[in-house]
Amino acid sequence: MPVFYFLVYITMKLVCIAVPLFFFISGLLFFKEGFFDWTLYKKKLNSRVHTVLIPYLLWNIIYFVILGTMQVIKPDTLVILHKYIADFRWQDFLWIFWDISQITGLADDQRACLVGAFWFLQCLFVLFLLSPVIYYLIKYIRHFILIIIGILYFTDYIPEMPGIQCNAIVYYMFGAYLSIIGVDFISILKRIPVQAYIVVLIGAILVSYFLNENNIFYNITDLFIQAAVFAITVYMIENNRWKESQYLVSSVFFVFAVHRLFSAALMTISCYLIKSIGNEVFLYLYYLLMVLLTIIASLGVYQTSKRYLPRITNILNGGR
Repeated sequence: MPVFYFLVYITMKLVCIAVPLFFFISGLLFFKEGFFDWTLYKKKLNSRVHTVLIPYLLWNIIYFVILGTMQVIKPDTLVILHKYIADFRWQDFLWIFWDISQITGLADDQRACLVGAFWFLQCLFVLFLLSPVIYYLIKYIRHFILIIIGILYFTDYIPEMPGIQCNAIVYYMFGAYLSIIGVDFISILKRIPVQAYIVVLIGAILVSYFLNENNIFYNITDLFIQAAVFAITVYMIENNRWKESQYLVSSVFFVFAVHRLFSAALMTISCYLIKSIGNEVFLYLYYLLMVLLTIIASLGVYQTSKRYLPRITNILNGGR
């Protein structure tokens, strides 16, 4: 199915830039003042407790309750968490917030919290805690930090573990570097015509398709794709081509938190239906349909929760 896999590849390349850019923007904003003091740091950390840490903990508890209820209703249900809660050790109740592979002992289980999609929040909060160290590193070794960032990016030297991901560190530190040094990144991007970024984006995706993932140039194409998408987005927003939807902005975290419950169910259904689809284009459209249905279902839960439980929804959403 070369056509199907090519279309999925393009989609995934565009989707997968979200997390790196999220860490980049987080570093950029955390140090937006360009300086560091402990009063400001404590204020920001307190804010992140409400916007990141509390929703992180609550959503893991919600997932745990849902999975526990499923196991009571249907005892042979082992979804996401491949261990019966009745067999939990006391420490397993703590591991659901950090690394569920420690609960099951299975190498194939996700090395992240119960809400697996929240692995990036684990990393983000660790980076917030380490921000004083990051600031003084950048301040005193300045441009040399770019060499360290480059080595980390191209070698992926740091072993991945819960709360520590090499790419998360790289992009967060690069964003922090630009703010602390005082580089107006967006102004630099705007010097180049948007048409050039479109050409770069298409070219980089096509080149990466024919490269092995272990090839150093594969990582370079990722950088071009990310920069191009970021620049195109800035252009479209500043020229009023794309309008910001306040509803989508306020709901996106909630949707991201809840979407896996629906995507898991739809993937189970898809296993039976996908065999009957012979046309590759229709198969790709079906793939997009599953994504759309997941988003619609998640938005439905958000809207219902916001209507009937506004205060709880606000807490779960980190006050967004």
